[in-house]
Formats: sequence, structure tokens, C-alpha cells
Amino acid sequence: MPAGRSLRQSASLRFIKPLLSLGAALWLGATGAMAQPIRVIPVDAPQAKLVVAAPTAGSPQTVTLDGKTIGVAPGLRVFGTDNQLQNLAAIAGQKLPVRYKLDLYGQLLTAWVLSEQEQKALKAKS
Repeated sequence: MPAGRSLRQSASLRFIKPLLSLGAALWLGATGAMAQPIRVIPVDAPQAKLVVAAPTAGSPQTVTLDGKTIGVAPGLRVFGTDNQLQNLAAIAGQKLPVRYKLDLYGQLLTAWVLSEQEQKALKAKS
């Protein structure tokens, strides 16, 4: 094997090894971040009990917030305790503790289902 070839191989290894270690560090950091989802709930989001009405073919989707029936905004997002989007049909009829935001027309736009820890933290603040 010519001497020039081994120099090229060693030069490429010099550049690849740091990239591999950087990639491993980024991957480990990403897996650590996935373990604890970060929930950003606006400070001004009120708290309520949410009940999603079962969907029907003839009427628009509605929800109940603390007993008051309101409409649903197009693009409604309901985040579960794991910060994953919830299917409205799957949570229909359940009474869920949430914090929520309404759109300009008074329709439910976003809701965050609260975990027991988050509920306790809110009670401690009040």
C-alpha cells in the first residue's frame, strides 16, 4: 500500500471521529429530552373541567367547560398529560381537568389536560 493512502485514511479518521462523538452526544441529549416532555401552558390560560360532546353528523362539535356549552374552533388541539394530541372521539364524554384558550369568537382553540401534579401545583398557587 502506498504511503500517501494511509495518510489520507488517517486524515479522514481525524475528521470523522469528532463528528461521530458529536453525533452521539446530540443523540444522547435528544433521548434525555424525550424522557420529560416540556409543557408550555400560557400563564393566563384559565382552568376548568372539560367534557367533549360525542360527535354527531347533523350538528357542529361542542364542548362543555365547567357546565357552559361552547363551540369548537377549527383546528382545535387537545394535548394530553404526555403532551400528545388527543383524538376528540376517544375522550368524548370524559370529564377532564384542563387549562384552555379560546379564540376571538369564544370557541375552544387549545386545551391542555392536567396531570395530578399540575393540578396540585395550581391548588398550591391559589
